[in-house]
Amino acid sequence: MKKISIVIPVYNAENYIVRCLDSVKSQSYQDFEIVLINDKSTDNTLEVLTNYQTENKNLDIRILTNEKNSGPSISRNFGIDNAKGSYIFFMDADDDFADDLALQSFIGKTEGNPDIVFGENYFFVDGKMTESKYHKLKNKKDVYTGNEILNGFFSTEWASVVWNKLYDINFIRKNNLRFPEGLLHEDELWVFQISALAKKINFLNRKTYNYYYSNSGSITANVGIKNLNDYKAILKEKLKFAKELNLYDSNDRTENYIRSFAKKILLPKAVLLDFKTFRTFYLEIKNDFSSYFPRKNEFGLAPMIAYFLYRMKFDEKFFLYGKFPKYINPLLKI
Repeated sequence: MKKISIVIPVYNAENYIVRCLDSVKSQSYQDFEIVLINDKSTDNTLEVLTNYQTENKNLDIRILTNEKNSGPSISRNFGIDNAKGSYIFFMDADDDFADDLALQSFIGKTEGNPDIVFGENYFFVDGKMTESKYHKLKNKKDVYTGNEILNGFFSTEWASVVWNKLYDINFIRKNNLRFPEGLLHEDELWVFQISALAKKINFLNRKTYNYYYSNSGSITANVGIKNLNDYKAILKEKLKFAKELNLYDSNDRTENYIRSFAKKILLPKAVLLDFKTFRTFYLEIKNDFSSYFPRKNEFGLAPMIAYFLYRMKFDEKFFLYGKFPKYINPLLKI
């Protein structure tokens, strides 16, 4: 039985999957298996994977194929079901390890049997290394336990990303953790769930992973109904999950976190829609909150007013801000 199962969903990755696999092969720690989930690629990805497996018989490589193109969530779930290691590590096919000591560093942090070990990462935009506050770990301690974990998550001390974490496979299976199928932004729900369920998290304060992002489209181009509806579905799942685990406490920390998710992620993207679609979208979010917090008016009219402010011309917005900064500034932050 291998110590680590490295699960990599792969779709049309013929141009970069070898770079990813080479970074795994070069690890000084070699007690791992590589579980490649081919998501019905339409290019030469499967041929590249098969050739790599043939040329590297010393590596424990398994290639599994989805019945149809299903997306990363189903691929990762397939990987969880087939992982044979004591730990599981998710990678994206276009990413790689930062150096050959990455896995050894993670294993070195498993003393004390943590449910998860978090690592830090480098962040590349269009091939250029960039500073990212979102991806930088801001943890105050090397070990978090119990209530400290959710407090750290709510304080945004770590990003909502699946990769660059070493998970105890028993922790995942015991809690029946699954990625939401058919949804974008699955990381948002997953990291909330693992932070709520974990009893202990260790932090590896060194960069072990290279995350590559391609800024190939404008914000407007990337905001579509599918994108927003999936965010809305994630929001609904967060509300439901928090209630099932009795996470709504007297200091409102969970409620405030989910409300913040709606205001900072959902609504700013939604203002790029036409008003009719935005209004429908906003009312659906408001109704979702009302079903869990019937006595509270979560948003009031502020998002509706913010919608018009965002779509005003610059000089009109500047005029209003000059006249009423006390009232306009909070709305622009929604």
